[in-house]
Amino acid sequence: MSDLINPYFLIFLLLLYTGIVLFLAFFFLVYKKPRFLYGLLCNRFYTLKDFGRFSPYFRSKLYSSGAIIAIRFNIFTDKVTAINSTGANLLGIKKINKSTHSEIVHGEFLSKESREGLIKELEKNKRVENYPATCTVNNSLLKVLITAEKYDNGDVEAMIIDITKHFTIYQKIEDQYLFLQNVLNALPVPVFVRDKSQQYPFTNKAFNKTFGEIDNTTLKKYSFLSPPEFSSGTTNTLSPLHHAEFSTLMGKRLHHFEVTRRPLKKKDGDIFGMVGIATDITHRKRVEQDLRDTTKRYKNLFWNAAEGITTVQYDGRLTEANPAMATICGYDSPKQLLKEVTYVRDLWRYPEQRDQYIKIVLENKIAIGYDFEFVRRDGTLGWMTISSSGKFDENGQLESIENIISDITQKKQSEIELTRCANIDSTTGIHNRNALENHIEALLSKTTPSPFAVVFIDLNNFKPINDTHGHYTGDRVLEAIAQRLVSNCRSSDFTARLGGDEFIVILNNVTCSKALANITEGLLDSIAEPISLGGTDHSVSASAGTSQYPADGNTITDLLRAADASMYEMKRSSKASKINEQLEMLASI
Repeated sequence: MSDLINPYFLIFLLLLYTGIVLFLAFFFLVYKKPRFLYGLLCNRFYTLKDFGRFSPYFRSKLYSSGAIIAIRFNIFTDKVTAINSTGANLLGIKKINKSTHSEIVHGEFLSKESREGLIKELEKNKRVENYPATCTVNNSLLKVLITAEKYDNGDVEAMIIDITKHFTIYQKIEDQYLFLQNVLNALPVPVFVRDKSQQYPFTNKAFNKTFGEIDNTTLKKYSFLSPPEFSSGTTNTLSPLHHAEFSTLMGKRLHHFEVTRRPLKKKDGDIFGMVGIATDITHRKRVEQDLRDTTKRYKNLFWNAAEGITTVQYDGRLTEANPAMATICGYDSPKQLLKEVTYVRDLWRYPEQRDQYIKIVLENKIAIGYDFEFVRRDGTLGWMTISSSGKFDENGQLESIENIISDITQKKQSEIELTRCANIDSTTGIHNRNALENHIEALLSKTTPSPFAVVFIDLNNFKPINDTHGHYTGDRVLEAIAQRLVSNCRSSDFTARLGGDEFIVILNNVTCSKALANITEGLLDSIAEPISLGGTDHSVSASAGTSQYPADGNTITDLLRAADASMYEMKRSSKASKINEQLEMLASI
Protein backbone atom coordinates (compact mmCIF):
# COMPACT_ATOMS: atom_id res chain seq x y z
CA MET A 1 0.00 0.00 0.00
CA SER A 2 2.83 2.31 0.79
CA ASP A 3 4.15 1.79 -2.70
CA LEU A 4 0.87 3.02 -4.24
CA ILE A 5 1.13 6.46 -2.63
CA ASN A 6 4.59 7.14 -3.76
CA PRO A 7 5.00 10.97 -4.26
CA TYR A 8 6.46 10.56 -7.68
CA PHE A 9 3.39 8.68 -8.71
CA LEU A 10 1.20 11.53 -7.53
CA ILE A 11 3.22 14.05 -9.48
CA PHE A 12 2.85 11.97 -12.57
CA LEU A 13 -0.93 11.83 -12.16
CA LEU A 14 -1.07 15.62 -11.67
CA LEU A 15 0.91 16.31 -14.83
CA LEU A 16 -1.26 13.86 -16.76
CA TYR A 17 -4.38 15.59 -15.53
CA THR A 18 -3.05 19.00 -16.47
CA GLY A 19 -2.14 17.85 -19.94
CA ILE A 20 -5.62 16.44 -20.53
CA VAL A 21 -7.21 19.78 -19.43
CA LEU A 22 -4.95 21.85 -21.68
CA PHE A 23 -5.66 19.56 -24.64
CA LEU A 24 -9.40 19.84 -24.15
CA ALA A 25 -9.15 23.64 -23.85
CA PHE A 26 -7.10 23.92 -27.04
CA PHE A 27 -9.51 21.64 -28.90
CA PHE A 28 -12.44 23.66 -27.69
CA LEU A 29 -10.98 27.01 -28.76
CA VAL A 30 -9.62 25.92 -32.15
CA TYR A 31 -12.42 23.74 -33.45
CA LYS A 32 -15.48 24.93 -31.58
CA LYS A 33 -14.54 28.60 -31.51
CA PRO A 34 -16.98 30.08 -29.01
CA ARG A 35 -17.87 33.49 -30.40
CA PHE A 36 -17.71 35.61 -27.27
CA LEU A 37 -14.44 34.35 -25.91
CA TYR A 38 -12.74 33.91 -29.30
CA GLY A 39 -13.72 37.41 -30.45
CA LEU A 40 -12.47 38.93 -27.23
CA LEU A 41 -9.08 37.29 -27.55
CA CYS A 42 -8.74 38.05 -31.26
CA ASN A 43 -9.56 41.74 -30.77
CA ARG A 44 -7.14 42.03 -27.88
CA PHE A 45 -4.23 40.23 -29.46
CA TYR A 46 -4.76 40.64 -33.19
CA THR A 47 -1.67 42.80 -33.53
CA LEU A 48 0.40 40.25 -31.72
CA LYS A 49 -0.62 37.66 -34.33
CA ASP A 50 0.76 39.93 -37.03
CA PHE A 51 4.02 40.13 -35.16
CA GLY A 52 4.58 36.48 -35.84
CA ARG A 53 5.57 37.32 -39.38
CA PHE A 54 8.27 39.83 -38.27
CA SER A 55 11.82 38.88 -37.47
CA PRO A 56 12.70 38.65 -33.76
CA TYR A 57 14.91 41.76 -33.95
CA PHE A 58 12.19 43.69 -35.69
CA ARG A 59 9.56 42.52 -33.19
CA SER A 60 11.73 43.68 -30.32
CA LYS A 61 11.86 47.14 -31.86
CA LEU A 62 8.08 47.18 -32.23
CA TYR A 63 7.54 46.08 -28.65
CA SER A 64 9.75 48.88 -27.35
CA SER A 65 7.92 51.53 -29.45
CA GLY A 66 4.56 53.11 -28.81
CA ALA A 67 2.64 54.49 -31.81
CA ILE A 68 5.10 53.36 -34.49
CA ILE A 69 3.77 51.89 -37.72
CA ALA A 70 5.26 48.44 -38.36
CA ILE A 71 4.99 47.01 -41.87
CA ARG A 72 6.63 44.24 -43.93
CA PHE A 73 6.31 44.30 -47.69
CA ASN A 74 8.12 43.11 -50.81
CA ILE A 75 9.62 45.78 -53.03
CA PHE A 76 9.22 43.57 -56.11
CA THR A 77 5.60 42.47 -55.68
CA ASP A 78 4.27 45.33 -53.51
CA LYS A 79 2.64 42.67 -51.32
CA VAL A 80 2.28 43.53 -47.64
CA THR A 81 2.81 40.43 -45.59
CA ALA A 82 2.41 42.03 -42.17
CA ILE A 83 1.29 45.29 -40.61
CA ASN A 84 0.28 46.29 -37.13
CA SER A 85 -3.07 47.85 -36.28
CA THR A 86 -1.60 51.34 -35.99
CA GLY A 87 -0.32 51.17 -39.54
CA ALA A 88 -3.46 49.55 -40.91
CA ASN A 89 -5.71 52.19 -39.37
CA LEU A 90 -3.51 55.08 -40.49
CA LEU A 91 -2.69 53.90 -44.01
CA GLY A 92 -6.17 52.55 -44.76
CA ILE A 93 -4.93 49.01 -45.47
CA LYS A 94 -7.61 46.30 -45.34
CA LYS A 95 -7.00 42.63 -44.64
CA ILE A 96 -8.75 40.03 -46.79
CA ASN A 97 -9.67 37.90 -43.83
CA LYS A 98 -8.69 37.44 -40.25
CA SER A 99 -6.18 34.75 -40.98
CA THR A 100 -2.68 35.81 -40.08
CA HIS A 101 -1.36 33.78 -43.01
CA SER A 102 -3.41 35.49 -45.72
CA GLU A 103 -1.82 38.17 -47.82
CA ILE A 104 -2.69 41.81 -47.21
CA VAL A 105 -3.34 44.15 -50.14
CA HIS A 106 -2.89 47.93 -50.06
CA GLY A 107 -2.89 50.99 -52.26
CA GLU A 108 0.04 53.15 -53.11
CA PHE A 109 0.71 55.00 -49.87
CA LEU A 110 4.22 56.35 -50.57
CA SER A 111 4.66 59.08 -53.15
CA LYS A 112 6.54 58.14 -56.28
CA GLU A 113 9.58 60.23 -55.34
CA SER A 114 9.66 58.86 -51.78
CA ARG A 115 9.27 55.25 -52.94
CA GLU A 116 11.98 55.52 -55.58
CA GLY A 117 14.33 57.22 -53.16
CA LEU A 118 13.69 54.66 -50.42
CA ILE A 119 14.27 51.69 -52.76
CA LYS A 120 17.45 53.33 -54.07
CA GLU A 121 18.80 53.77 -50.56
CA LEU A 122 17.86 50.22 -49.52
CA GLU A 123 19.47 48.65 -52.58
CA LYS A 124 22.58 50.66 -51.87
CA ASN A 125 22.92 50.30 -48.08
CA LYS A 126 20.41 47.50 -47.18
CA ARG A 127 19.25 49.71 -44.30
CA VAL A 128 18.08 53.30 -43.85
CA GLU A 129 17.29 55.28 -40.74
CA ASN A 130 14.92 58.24 -40.46
CA TYR A 131 14.42 58.54 -44.19
CA PRO A 132 12.06 61.49 -44.85
CA ALA A 133 9.11 60.60 -47.08
CA THR A 134 5.60 61.68 -47.96
CA CYS A 135 2.44 59.60 -48.29
CA THR A 136 -1.17 60.31 -49.12
CA VAL A 137 -3.98 59.04 -46.90
CA ASN A 138 -7.61 60.02 -47.56
CA ASN A 139 -6.38 62.80 -49.85
CA SER A 140 -4.27 64.19 -47.01
CA LEU A 141 -0.52 64.55 -47.33
CA LEU A 142 1.46 63.03 -44.45
CA LYS A 143 5.09 63.54 -43.58
CA VAL A 144 6.83 60.43 -42.19
CA LEU A 145 10.26 59.15 -41.18
CA ILE A 146 11.11 55.59 -42.25
CA THR A 147 13.63 53.24 -40.65
CA ALA A 148 13.82 50.08 -42.79
CA GLU A 149 15.91 47.00 -43.53
CA LYS A 150 15.91 45.02 -46.83
CA TYR A 151 16.42 41.29 -47.14
CA ASP A 152 17.77 39.31 -50.07
CA ASN A 153 14.32 38.08 -51.15
CA GLY A 154 13.11 41.68 -51.54
CA ASP A 155 11.22 41.87 -48.26
CA VAL A 156 11.48 45.11 -46.38
CA GLU A 157 10.74 45.54 -42.70
CA ALA A 158 10.00 49.15 -41.89
CA MET A 159 9.09 51.25 -38.89
CA ILE A 160 7.30 54.47 -39.86
CA ILE A 161 6.76 57.50 -37.63
CA ASP A 162 4.09 60.06 -38.55
CA ILE A 163 5.70 63.51 -38.13
CA THR A 164 3.02 65.52 -39.95
CA LYS A 165 2.07 67.57 -36.90
CA HIS A 166 5.68 67.99 -35.88
CA PHE A 167 6.61 68.92 -39.42
CA THR A 168 3.83 71.53 -39.58
CA ILE A 169 4.99 73.03 -36.32
CA TYR A 170 8.58 72.92 -37.48
CA GLN A 171 7.56 74.55 -40.78
CA LYS A 172 5.81 77.34 -38.91
CA ILE A 173 8.85 77.83 -36.72
CA GLU A 174 11.09 77.82 -39.78
CA ASP A 175 8.81 80.31 -41.56
CA GLN A 176 8.85 82.56 -38.50
CA TYR A 177 12.60 82.25 -38.31
CA LEU A 178 12.98 83.12 -41.99
CA PHE A 179 10.57 86.05 -41.56
CA LEU A 180 12.53 87.33 -38.58
CA GLN A 181 15.80 86.80 -40.41
CA ASN A 182 14.54 88.71 -43.45
CA VAL A 183 13.36 91.56 -41.22
CA LEU A 184 16.69 91.73 -39.40
CA ASN A 185 18.61 91.49 -42.67
CA ALA A 186 16.60 94.42 -43.98
CA LEU A 187 17.70 96.61 -41.07
CA PRO A 188 20.52 98.99 -41.99
CA VAL A 189 22.18 98.59 -38.57
CA PRO A 190 24.27 95.58 -37.48
CA VAL A 191 22.35 93.09 -35.27
CA PHE A 192 23.90 90.14 -33.45
CA VAL A 193 22.98 87.40 -30.95
CA ARG A 194 25.58 86.01 -28.57
CA ASP A 195 25.10 82.97 -26.30
CA LYS A 196 26.74 82.01 -23.01
CA SER A 197 29.40 80.00 -24.82
CA GLN A 198 30.59 83.24 -26.45
CA GLN A 199 29.33 82.06 -29.84
CA TYR A 200 27.34 84.16 -32.32
CA PRO A 201 24.45 81.99 -33.58
CA PHE A 202 22.99 84.87 -35.57
CA THR A 203 24.28 88.01 -37.27
CA ASN A 204 22.42 89.97 -39.93
CA LYS A 205 23.72 91.14 -43.30
CA ALA A 206 24.53 94.64 -42.05
CA PHE A 207 26.67 93.12 -39.29
CA ASN A 208 28.53 90.85 -41.70
CA LYS A 209 29.05 93.73 -44.12
CA THR A 210 30.36 95.99 -41.38
CA PHE A 211 32.45 93.59 -39.29
CA GLY A 212 32.90 90.60 -41.59
CA GLU A 213 31.80 87.01 -41.16
CA ILE A 214 32.33 85.65 -37.61
CA ASP A 215 34.06 82.32 -37.08
CA ASN A 216 35.89 80.67 -34.20
CA THR A 217 39.14 82.43 -35.07
CA THR A 218 37.62 85.89 -34.84
CA LEU A 219 35.58 85.62 -31.64
CA LYS A 220 38.07 87.59 -29.54
CA LYS A 221 38.09 90.29 -32.18
CA TYR A 222 34.49 91.13 -31.34
CA SER A 223 34.69 90.92 -27.56
CA PHE A 224 33.86 94.63 -27.38
CA LEU A 225 30.30 93.78 -28.42
CA SER A 226 29.59 92.23 -25.01
CA PRO A 227 29.71 93.93 -21.60
CA PRO A 228 32.42 92.73 -19.20
CA GLU A 229 29.95 90.96 -16.91
CA PHE A 230 28.66 88.89 -19.84
CA SER A 231 32.14 87.88 -20.91
CA SER A 232 33.04 86.92 -17.33
CA GLY A 233 30.04 84.61 -17.09
CA THR A 234 28.09 86.62 -14.49
CA THR A 235 25.16 86.95 -16.88
CA ASN A 236 22.50 87.19 -14.18
CA THR A 237 23.83 90.64 -13.26
CA LEU A 238 23.44 91.94 -16.81
CA SER A 239 21.34 95.10 -16.79
CA PRO A 240 18.03 95.06 -18.76
CA LEU A 241 19.33 97.66 -21.18
CA HIS A 242 23.01 98.29 -21.61
CA HIS A 243 24.55 101.06 -23.70
CA ALA A 244 28.20 101.43 -24.55
CA GLU A 245 30.37 103.22 -27.09
CA PHE A 246 33.57 101.94 -28.62
CA SER A 247 35.96 102.82 -31.39
CA THR A 248 37.74 100.41 -33.73
CA LEU A 249 39.89 100.63 -36.82
CA MET A 250 38.16 99.49 -39.99
CA GLY A 251 40.59 99.58 -42.82
CA LYS A 252 42.57 102.76 -42.26
CA ARG A 253 39.80 104.78 -40.68
CA LEU A 254 38.65 104.95 -37.07
CA HIS A 255 34.97 104.20 -36.68
CA HIS A 256 32.80 104.88 -33.65
CA PHE A 257 29.96 102.57 -32.65
CA GLU A 258 27.20 102.64 -30.09
CA VAL A 259 26.06 99.22 -28.83
CA THR A 260 22.65 98.65 -27.30
CA ARG A 261 22.26 95.23 -25.68
CA ARG A 262 19.39 93.33 -24.06
CA PRO A 263 19.58 90.00 -22.21
CA LEU A 264 17.75 86.95 -23.54
CA LYS A 265 15.97 85.12 -20.72
CA LYS A 266 14.24 81.80 -20.22
CA LYS A 267 10.89 81.45 -18.49
CA ASP A 268 12.63 80.92 -15.16
CA GLY A 269 14.53 84.18 -15.61
CA ASP A 270 17.93 82.66 -16.36
CA ILE A 271 19.89 84.54 -19.00
CA PHE A 272 21.03 82.31 -21.85
CA GLY A 273 22.32 84.98 -24.22
CA MET A 274 22.03 88.52 -25.39
CA VAL A 275 20.92 90.44 -28.48
CA GLY A 276 22.57 93.67 -29.52
CA ILE A 277 22.53 96.43 -32.10
CA ALA A 278 25.78 98.13 -33.09
CA THR A 279 25.10 101.52 -34.66
CA ASP A 280 27.84 103.31 -36.57
CA ILE A 281 27.94 106.80 -35.04
CA THR A 282 31.08 107.98 -36.81
CA HIS A 283 29.17 110.61 -38.77
CA ARG A 284 27.29 111.70 -35.65
CA LYS A 285 30.57 112.02 -33.75
CA ARG A 286 32.00 114.10 -36.56
CA VAL A 287 28.90 116.31 -36.60
CA GLU A 288 29.05 116.69 -32.82
CA GLN A 289 32.71 117.69 -33.04
CA ASP A 290 31.93 120.12 -35.84
CA LEU A 291 29.12 121.52 -33.72
CA ARG A 292 31.45 121.96 -30.77
CA ASP A 293 34.00 123.67 -32.99
CA THR A 294 31.31 125.86 -34.52
CA THR A 295 29.97 126.74 -31.08
CA LYS A 296 33.46 127.63 -29.94
CA ARG A 297 34.02 129.79 -33.00
CA TYR A 298 30.62 131.41 -32.55
CA LYS A 299 31.43 132.22 -28.91
CA ASN A 300 34.74 133.73 -29.96
CA LEU A 301 33.01 135.79 -32.62
CA PHE A 302 30.20 136.70 -30.23
CA TRP A 303 32.51 138.04 -27.55
CA ASN A 304 35.22 139.53 -29.78
CA ALA A 305 33.21 140.87 -32.72
CA ALA A 306 33.38 144.58 -33.47
CA GLU A 307 29.68 144.52 -34.35
CA GLY A 308 26.93 144.21 -31.83
CA ILE A 309 25.25 140.81 -31.65
CA THR A 310 21.93 140.30 -29.87
CA THR A 311 19.17 137.75 -29.45
CA VAL A 312 15.65 139.12 -29.07
CA GLN A 313 12.64 136.94 -28.20
CA TYR A 314 9.34 137.09 -30.09
CA ASP A 315 7.89 139.48 -27.48
CA GLY A 316 10.82 141.91 -27.77
CA ARG A 317 12.75 140.78 -24.70
CA LEU A 318 16.50 141.25 -25.03
CA THR A 319 18.08 137.98 -23.84
CA GLU A 320 21.63 138.07 -25.24
CA ALA A 321 24.09 140.83 -26.04
CA ASN A 322 27.82 140.85 -26.65
CA PRO A 323 30.33 143.44 -25.33
CA ALA A 324 30.32 145.39 -28.62
CA MET A 325 26.56 145.93 -28.32
CA ALA A 326 26.95 147.18 -24.77
CA THR A 327 29.64 149.64 -25.89
CA ILE A 328 27.55 150.92 -28.81
CA CYS A 329 24.65 151.65 -26.46
CA GLY A 330 26.87 153.31 -23.83
CA TYR A 331 26.83 150.53 -21.22
CA ASP A 332 29.82 149.17 -19.32
CA SER A 333 29.05 145.48 -19.90
CA PRO A 334 26.48 143.16 -21.48
CA LYS A 335 25.27 142.31 -17.98
CA GLN A 336 24.48 145.97 -17.29
CA LEU A 337 22.74 146.31 -20.66
CA LEU A 338 20.55 143.24 -20.10
CA LYS A 339 19.71 144.41 -16.58
CA GLU A 340 18.65 147.95 -17.53
CA VAL A 341 17.10 147.25 -20.94
CA THR A 342 14.43 144.56 -20.66
CA TYR A 343 12.77 145.26 -24.01
CA VAL A 344 14.82 146.19 -27.07
CA ARG A 345 12.05 148.58 -28.10
CA ASP A 346 13.41 151.02 -25.47
CA LEU A 347 16.57 151.48 -27.56
CA TRP A 348 14.68 152.77 -30.60
CA ARG A 349 14.13 156.53 -30.82
CA TYR A 350 10.90 155.90 -32.71
CA PRO A 351 9.36 152.65 -31.37
CA GLU A 352 6.77 152.65 -34.16
CA GLN A 353 9.67 152.32 -36.60
CA ARG A 354 10.52 148.96 -35.00
CA ASP A 355 6.99 147.75 -35.79
CA GLN A 356 7.72 148.33 -39.48
CA TYR A 357 11.01 146.48 -39.13
CA ILE A 358 9.28 143.47 -37.46
CA LYS A 359 6.84 143.30 -40.38
CA ILE A 360 9.79 142.98 -42.76
CA VAL A 361 11.20 140.08 -40.70
CA LEU A 362 7.83 138.31 -40.58
CA GLU A 363 7.31 138.65 -44.33
CA ASN A 364 10.84 137.86 -45.54
CA LYS A 365 12.26 135.84 -42.60
CA ILE A 366 15.24 138.21 -42.70
CA ALA A 367 15.96 141.94 -42.74
CA ILE A 368 19.21 143.34 -44.13
CA GLY A 369 20.63 146.83 -43.66
CA TYR A 370 17.73 148.48 -41.83
CA ASP A 371 18.83 151.90 -40.48
CA PHE A 372 17.28 153.55 -37.42
CA GLU A 373 18.05 156.06 -34.70
CA PHE A 374 18.69 154.76 -31.20
CA VAL A 375 19.00 156.25 -27.73
CA ARG A 376 22.19 155.72 -25.75
CA ARG A 377 22.27 155.22 -21.99
CA ASP A 378 23.15 158.93 -21.48
CA GLY A 379 20.23 160.02 -23.66
CA THR A 380 22.25 161.03 -26.73
CA LEU A 381 21.16 159.86 -30.16
CA GLY A 382 22.98 157.71 -32.64
CA TRP A 383 22.34 155.64 -35.76
CA MET A 384 22.41 151.86 -36.12
CA THR A 385 22.08 149.52 -39.08
CA ILE A 386 20.64 146.11 -38.25
CA SER A 387 20.58 142.81 -40.14
CA SER A 388 18.37 140.12 -38.68
CA SER A 389 17.37 136.48 -39.15
CA GLY A 390 14.14 135.20 -37.65
CA LYS A 391 13.82 131.78 -36.01
CA PHE A 392 10.37 130.24 -36.56
CA ASP A 393 8.70 127.12 -35.11
CA GLU A 394 7.06 124.35 -37.13
CA ASN A 395 3.83 126.37 -37.24
CA GLY A 396 5.55 129.41 -38.71
CA GLN A 397 5.36 131.39 -35.47
CA LEU A 398 8.28 133.70 -34.68
CA GLU A 399 10.33 132.44 -31.73
CA SER A 400 13.34 134.77 -31.68
CA ILE A 401 15.48 137.05 -33.82
CA GLU A 402 19.26 136.97 -34.17
CA ASN A 403 20.68 140.41 -34.92
CA ILE A 404 24.00 141.86 -36.08
CA ILE A 405 24.24 145.60 -35.41
CA SER A 406 26.74 148.25 -36.51
CA ASP A 407 27.08 151.79 -35.18
CA ILE A 408 26.78 154.07 -38.23
CA THR A 409 26.41 157.36 -36.36
CA GLN A 410 29.47 158.97 -37.95
CA LYS A 411 28.58 157.65 -41.37
CA LYS A 412 25.02 158.87 -41.04
CA GLN A 413 26.16 162.30 -39.87
CA SER A 414 28.50 162.50 -42.85
CA GLU A 415 25.64 161.52 -45.17
CA ILE A 416 23.40 164.12 -43.59
CA GLU A 417 26.09 166.74 -43.96
CA LEU A 418 26.64 165.79 -47.59
CA THR A 419 22.92 165.91 -48.19
CA ARG A 420 22.74 169.30 -46.50
CA CYS A 421 25.63 170.59 -48.59
CA ALA A 422 24.00 169.28 -51.72
CA ASN A 423 20.77 171.09 -50.90
CA ILE A 424 21.93 174.16 -48.92
CA ASP A 425 23.42 177.29 -50.41
CA SER A 426 26.78 177.77 -48.69
CA THR A 427 26.61 181.59 -48.93
CA THR A 428 23.12 182.27 -47.58
CA GLY A 429 22.34 179.10 -45.61
CA ILE A 430 18.99 178.59 -47.35
CA HIS A 431 18.08 175.96 -49.97
CA ASN A 432 19.88 175.93 -53.29
CA ARG A 433 18.68 175.26 -56.84
CA ASN A 434 18.95 171.45 -56.42
CA ALA A 435 16.74 171.51 -53.32
CA LEU A 436 14.30 173.81 -55.14
CA GLU A 437 13.88 171.40 -58.04
CA ASN A 438 13.43 168.43 -55.67
CA HIS A 439 10.80 170.38 -53.71
CA ILE A 440 8.78 171.35 -56.74
CA GLU A 441 9.07 167.79 -58.13
CA ALA A 442 7.72 166.45 -54.83
CA LEU A 443 4.76 168.87 -54.99
CA LEU A 444 3.97 167.86 -58.55
CA SER A 445 4.31 164.09 -57.92
CA LYS A 446 1.60 163.97 -55.25
CA THR A 447 -1.49 161.92 -56.05
CA THR A 448 -3.62 165.03 -55.68
CA PRO A 449 -1.23 168.02 -56.01
CA SER A 450 -2.19 171.19 -54.11
CA PRO A 451 -2.05 174.59 -55.85
CA PHE A 452 1.02 176.69 -55.18
CA ALA A 453 2.69 179.89 -56.46
CA VAL A 454 6.24 180.62 -57.55
CA VAL A 455 7.77 184.04 -56.75
CA PHE A 456 10.88 184.86 -58.83
CA ILE A 457 12.97 187.67 -57.15
CA ASP A 458 15.92 189.43 -58.81
CA LEU A 459 17.99 192.04 -56.92
CA ASN A 460 18.64 195.49 -58.42
CA ASN A 461 21.84 197.52 -57.92
CA PHE A 462 23.64 194.59 -56.26
CA LYS A 463 26.71 194.55 -58.50
CA PRO A 464 28.02 197.95 -57.28
CA ILE A 465 28.16 196.60 -53.74
CA ASN A 466 30.47 193.78 -54.87
CA ASP A 467 32.55 196.19 -56.98
CA THR A 468 32.81 198.84 -54.24
CA HIS A 469 32.91 196.86 -51.00
CA GLY A 470 34.13 193.45 -52.16
CA HIS A 471 32.62 190.02 -52.43
CA TYR A 472 32.68 189.37 -48.69
CA THR A 473 30.37 192.31 -48.07
CA GLY A 474 28.25 191.25 -51.03
CA ASP A 475 27.87 187.72 -49.58
CA ARG A 476 26.80 189.18 -46.24
CA VAL A 477 24.19 191.32 -47.98
CA LEU A 478 22.84 188.21 -49.81
CA GLU A 479 22.75 186.32 -46.49
CA ALA A 480 20.78 189.12 -44.83
CA ILE A 481 18.27 189.27 -47.70
CA ALA A 482 17.83 185.45 -47.57
CA GLN A 483 17.06 185.56 -43.84
CA ARG A 484 14.51 188.37 -44.40
CA LEU A 485 12.76 186.28 -47.03
CA VAL A 486 12.63 183.24 -44.69
CA SER A 487 11.34 185.31 -41.78
CA ASN A 488 8.56 186.83 -43.91
CA CYS A 489 7.37 183.44 -45.18
CA ARG A 490 5.27 180.77 -43.49
CA SER A 491 6.79 177.54 -42.20
CA SER A 492 4.98 175.69 -44.98
CA ASP A 493 6.62 177.88 -47.65
CA PHE A 494 9.95 177.19 -49.31
CA THR A 495 12.79 179.68 -49.89
CA ALA A 496 15.83 179.07 -52.12
CA ARG A 497 18.66 180.93 -53.80
CA LEU A 498 18.56 180.21 -57.50
CA GLY A 499 22.03 181.61 -58.13
CA GLY A 500 23.82 185.01 -58.22
CA ASP A 501 21.34 187.61 -56.98
CA GLU A 502 18.20 185.59 -57.83
CA PHE A 503 15.86 184.01 -55.26
CA ILE A 504 12.76 181.79 -55.48
CA VAL A 505 9.93 181.56 -52.94
CA ILE A 506 7.31 178.75 -53.19
CA LEU A 507 4.02 179.74 -51.55
CA ASN A 508 1.77 176.78 -50.74
CA ASN A 509 -2.00 176.90 -51.18
CA VAL A 510 -2.06 180.45 -52.61
CA THR A 511 -4.75 180.69 -55.29
CA CYS A 512 -5.88 184.31 -55.07
CA SER A 513 -3.99 186.70 -57.37
CA LYS A 514 -4.57 189.63 -55.02
CA ALA A 515 -3.18 187.69 -52.03
CA LEU A 516 -0.19 186.67 -54.14
CA ALA A 517 0.45 190.30 -55.07
CA ASN A 518 0.27 191.40 -51.45
CA ILE A 519 2.71 188.72 -50.29
CA THR A 520 5.11 189.55 -53.10
CA GLU A 521 4.97 193.23 -52.30
CA GLY A 522 5.71 192.49 -48.64
CA LEU A 523 8.77 190.45 -49.63
CA LEU A 524 10.08 193.28 -51.84
CA ASP A 525 9.56 195.81 -49.04
CA SER A 526 11.58 193.66 -46.62
CA ILE A 527 14.43 193.52 -49.14
CA ALA A 528 14.39 197.30 -49.67
CA GLU A 529 15.12 198.05 -46.02
CA PRO A 530 18.76 199.19 -45.48
CA ILE A 531 21.29 196.58 -44.40
CA SER A 532 23.92 197.75 -41.90
CA LEU A 533 27.32 196.06 -42.16
CA GLY A 534 30.39 197.41 -40.36
CA GLY A 535 28.81 200.82 -39.83
CA THR A 536 27.80 201.18 -43.47
CA ASP A 537 24.22 200.96 -44.71
CA HIS A 538 23.58 199.14 -47.95
CA SER A 539 20.31 199.53 -49.81
CA VAL A 540 19.17 197.05 -52.41
CA SER A 541 15.90 196.93 -54.33
CA ALA A 542 14.41 193.94 -56.14
CA SER A 543 12.03 193.02 -58.91
CA ALA A 544 9.65 190.04 -58.68
CA GLY A 545 7.56 187.93 -61.01
CA THR A 546 5.06 185.20 -60.18
CA SER A 547 3.50 182.09 -61.68
CA GLN A 548 0.81 179.74 -60.39
CA TYR A 549 0.26 175.98 -60.58
CA PRO A 550 -1.54 174.76 -62.53
CA ALA A 551 -2.68 177.89 -64.33
CA ASP A 552 0.79 178.80 -65.65
CA GLY A 553 2.21 175.30 -66.15
CA ASN A 554 2.55 171.83 -64.68
CA THR A 555 6.33 171.36 -64.90
CA ILE A 556 9.25 172.94 -63.13
CA THR A 557 10.54 174.51 -66.37
CA ASP A 558 7.17 176.00 -67.31
CA LEU A 559 6.59 177.50 -63.85
CA LEU A 560 10.07 179.01 -63.57
CA ARG A 561 9.92 180.38 -67.13
CA ALA A 562 6.55 181.99 -66.46
CA ALA A 563 7.77 183.55 -63.21
CA ASP A 564 10.96 184.78 -64.90
CA ALA A 565 8.98 186.36 -67.73
CA SER A 566 6.71 188.04 -65.20
CA MET A 567 9.73 189.39 -63.35
CA TYR A 568 11.27 190.91 -66.51
CA GLU A 569 7.91 192.43 -67.38
CA MET A 570 7.98 194.13 -63.98
CA LYS A 571 11.53 195.41 -64.62
CA ARG A 572 10.50 196.92 -67.97
CA SER A 573 7.49 198.55 -66.39
CA SER A 574 9.67 199.93 -63.63
CA LYS A 575 12.22 201.36 -66.12
CA ALA A 576 9.46 202.92 -68.21
CA SER A 577 8.05 204.53 -65.10
CA LYS A 578 11.45 205.96 -64.18
CA ILE A 579 11.98 207.34 -67.71
CA ASN A 580 8.58 209.02 -67.64
CA GLU A 581 9.39 210.54 -64.26
CA GLN A 582 12.72 211.90 -65.58
CA LEU A 583 11.00 213.37 -68.71
CA GLU A 584 8.41 215.03 -66.57
CA MET A 585 11.17 216.55 -64.40
CA LEU A 586 13.02 217.91 -67.49
CA ALA A 587 9.83 219.35 -68.93
CA SER A 588 9.15 221.23 -65.72
CA ILE A 589 12.56 222.96 -65.70
